[in-house]
Amino acid sequence: MARSALFYKNQLGGLSTVEDMSRSTGNRFYVDSGAADNGDTNSYGQTPDAPFATIDFAVSQCTANNGDIIYAMPGHAEVGSAAGALDFDVAGITLLGIGDGAATPTVTLDTAITADVDIDAANVTIENIHFIANFLDITAAIDVNADDFTLRNCRFTDTSATLNAKIWVQDAAATASDRITIEGCHADAVGTANTHFLNLAGTGHGHVIRDNILMGIFQTMCLGGAGVVTKCSIINNYILNTNGVADGCINMAATATGICADNRCCGGHATGGIVNGDLGSLENYYEDFETDLSGSLEPAVA
Repeated sequence: MARSALFYKNQLGGLSTVEDMSRSTGNRFYVDSGAADNGDTNSYGQTPDAPFATIDFAVSQCTANNGDIIYAMPGHAEVGSAAGALDFDVAGITLLGIGDGAATPTVTLDTAITADVDIDAANVTIENIHFIANFLDITAAIDVNADDFTLRNCRFTDTSATLNAKIWVQDAAATASDRITIEGCHADAVGTANTHFLNLAGTGHGHVIRDNILMGIFQTMCLGGAGVVTKCSIINNYILNTNGVADGCINMAATATGICADNRCCGGHATGGIVNGDLGSLENYYEDFETDLSGSLEPAVA
């Protein structure tokens, strides 16, 4: 039978379905913590009527680089209470959250400062998941250790000023992952000890950070880090950092390269909000709202 966008499929001996193959021809798995009939065994997960109970188990059922998709159903809630509690260690998979607003699937990190989501395989994509920090000074909530990781249309929330993630997304110096993409995300980081939304500590290549709204009290910077990244793109982000640290919105290493364009930043910073390193700079604006209440934006100086 010739395949079309809609294709009849019997998945791993499970229920026969008609699936949309325009995105992927891989396996589909379903996760729903609130389902009356769910379970983390291989007899579940083939249908939303009998889903897996956890994303972590669903990852273990995927096949590397097969285009497999995990659907987190509306209202799904998962808790990670240790390092690597949720580990994406299978390459080429996508986690896609279904639902909007309060029904958006959640991943909550609690119990330990080491609690995190690990990205340990290449080509992993996470979309439409609400990440929540619910413990004092979680070190780094999403730890990227592989190339081609994408975060799309996700939400990030600290539970309170003291139950927070110090760093939401980190590319560690030891791993130096390439081509991290973060797009369409929204952060409400109210932790008073937060240091970064994104910490680029590694010497990665080709990162794309675009179309995000990032608000918080970042002690070091919202986007950037000491890693000498190359050919990265930081485009069309709206950033509010209410901490008074200098250059606290975008702050790249001195010899980092790429393009920084069309970003709008504001906050109470003594010496401006944007440092571009060696990135080409086009139409970036910064306003120190503590001293300028006119509502106008001043061009940022790299």
